[in-house]
Amino acid sequence: MPLQHIVWLKKKDYCSQQQMQVLLDEVCSLVKVISEIQSVSSGINITDRADGFTHGIIVTVAHQQALQTYISHPAHVAVGKKLVKNADILAMDYEC
Repeated sequence: MPLQHIVWLKKKDYCSQQQMQVLLDEVCSLVKVISEIQSVSSGINITDRADGFTHGIIVTVAHQQALQTYISHPAHVAVGKKLVKNADILAMDYEC
């Protein structure tokens, strides 16, 4: 059963919009490196309902094992470290 990995990002004040876009582009490029990713998208929040969260990422994988492979992949870990330095993060995974 497919899974959605959803990440909410609250950009830190010292992280520019341009820096955040570079990071989001790096996340989206993971689809070329991690074969378990079926799709990935990211964007800027356009509502006032996100409690200050400014950006979002959605990654689709085929099943739970694919999610674990994705999460532990060195390319994901590397970009994750950069995101943690530049944003507060919430993540959720669910079957769809």
